Amino acid sequence: MVTHTEKWKRDGYLVFRRLLDQDNVNALRAICDAALNQWCRQSTPENEPGGRCHKPDAWIMLHLNHPKYHPTSESLGTLLNTIAHPSILGVLDAVFREPAVHTQINYYIDPSETRPSNWHRDCQFTANWAGENMNDLISREGDPPREIHMHIPLASTSASQVVPGSHIRPDTPKEHLIRTEDPHSENMPNAIQLPLEPGDIAFFHVNALHRGTYEAGVLRRTIAVTFNRISDPRPATAESMAQRTGYVPSYQPWFRKPGYLHGCSPDAIEFYRRFIDLYENSWSPDYLEGLPACVRDYYAP
Repeated sequence: MVTHTEKWKRDGYLVFRRLLDQDNVNALRAICDAALNQWCRQSTPENEPGGRCHKPDAWIMLHLNHPKYHPTSESLGTLLNTIAHPSILGVLDAVFREPAVHTQINYYIDPSETRPSNWHRDCQFTANWAGENMNDLISREGDPPREIHMHIPLASTSASQVVPGSHIRPDTPKEHLIRTEDPHSENMPNAIQLPLEPGDIAFFHVNALHRGTYEAGVLRRTIAVTFNRISDPRPATAESMAQRTGYVPSYQPWFRKPGYLHGCSPDAIEFYRRFIDLYENSWSPDYLEGLPACVRDYYAP
């Protein structure tokens, strides 16, 4: 019988069915949609990191765990406790082969206008920002992975697609042609969909060939979490914050806000303390200089 870690090494993704119970899913859906409604009312290009605001083709709400979206510690605690669920952390620690650290918590939604769906590897973007060779990153970050995406669907979805096994090798010639010249193609070789139901959990390697589809009229409500292994973080710098207009995933100084973790279980507090200890030295307010005033306010204590 193939173990979870063996399947991960071979395929670069894992799906667990009904890992969360229905009450947990229902509570998360209410919490997340309340946050989404607030974001739709209040977000503008000037007050969101990276300008990621509500608009007709918007597909992602950043930082679902920002304290402004959670009027009570119970609301935030439900979200943070779920992400630090012992079964989830058990999978991550086994795949990373060392402790996992959360990096960001976002919310994937369906746009009111269909947007193109691009095949990509996350390392193609980090290679650009860091001036590195993408294939070197694939090799270095392959096994154990540097980062893992996790999806928690709160509505039925088949929006995520992945090419199994692509996480530990460069593109084939056809894959390269599609990724670089025809990223909206429906003809990616060996691609599979990941059909998910509320309560399921999916994990996949960030450097695998993958994409999400965002079609008008096709409901999507997915909590999207990224984790990294503790020995290889990606902290913010002044340069990266300026380059990305304030959107560096690990820059989350609200974790130091008194009472932020009050709704969390002791084990979850220990997990998020790991994130704080790893990244808080990179949460310098000096890194906000030159950003729009509203974005600076977004990160204010």
